[in-house]
Amino acid sequence: MKYLFTTIFLAATLVSCKAHKDAATEVAQTPGVGPIQISKERIFTDSEMVIGRRICNALKNKRQLFEGLTTQNEAFRFKGEYKGCSMSFPQNLTEFTANISNATTSDLQYIATSSRPYDYFKDVLTDQNGAMKSICENLSVSNSVSNYSLSGSSYVIVNLLISEGYDRFEVTKLSKDTNNNYKAVSSEGVNILTQTSQTIPKFFGVEKERTLYLPCSNSSQTSYNKQTWIAAVTNF
Repeated sequence: MKYLFTTIFLAATLVSCKAHKDAATEVAQTPGVGPIQISKERIFTDSEMVIGRRICNALKNKRQLFEGLTTQNEAFRFKGEYKGCSMSFPQNLTEFTANISNATTSDLQYIATSSRPYDYFKDVLTDQNGAMKSICENLSVSNSVSNYSLSGSSYVIVNLLISEGYDRFEVTKLSKDTNNNYKAVSSEGVNILTQTSQTIPKFFGVEKERTLYLPCSNSSQTSYNKQTWIAAVTNF
């Protein structure tokens, strides 16, 4: 009986591993959304780990700064760009000011002081929320962290890189479609301020540029929403 149980356990383990490997292979062959590419499942390289930890430390710095604000008067200035599925060219949006709200520390927000023609990124990305939460948690305790994570039946793939001089993370989310095939439902790229050549240390962790790409349902085109940090309006 002991040997039978062991055999069944090993067989189940092998089937589970094969299913995961097959799913990961299928995901790796799936294109991302917009210009963001999907990497094969692997462990982050040493250089990627350095970038990831630098991003996480900066995101923590921003979270602590925002959580410590005593009023909601501190503000940043942003500009936006939007391209919808039915648009031939992107639309540059007027600059806008957003106050920083820490009404609840688990839900830091940018609150625009005027109405916007299109959605803006209201949520504040930190080391404890958003796409980098699990990556930052894993990087803090391990030197062997995968670029893939499985949440229910959905995959999340993260790229860590340097782009145009900024530390950057890219996140693609994939879910199964009606035919049970994995399909990218969104890709997001975020450049983070982490260097004194980019800003003062107080603002390390601010999203310099954040772009969300979404597939258009009736074509092979992509819609996107881009938000760029310009400067602090107040002295903090």
